[in-house]
Amino acid sequence: MYNLTEQGKAKVQAFIAECQAKRKEILDAGKDTAYKTALPTEEDIIGDVNWQGLDKDGGYINGWGVTDNRYLAIRLRLGEELGKTK
Repeated sequence: MYNLTEQGKAKVQAFIAECQAKRKEILDAGKDTAYKTALPTEEDIIGDVNWQGLDKDGGYINGWGVTDNRYLAIRLRLGEELGKTK
């Protein structure tokens, strides 16, 4: 199991804020919809890390929907943004 370090929590919160801003920008411009897409939470992201696991380089990367057809990606690294629980 993995958890977020303080650096990881800050990075995830900044990513969520970026998703919110990008979503607003896209929706305000009428370029997409968000009928089926919920923005990620910190719990969603760490849950996905624990479900998906890490890549061979000790990192996690995944794209999260900001609208029904647009995504942003986040990368977290073990020992920096991620810690391992016992």
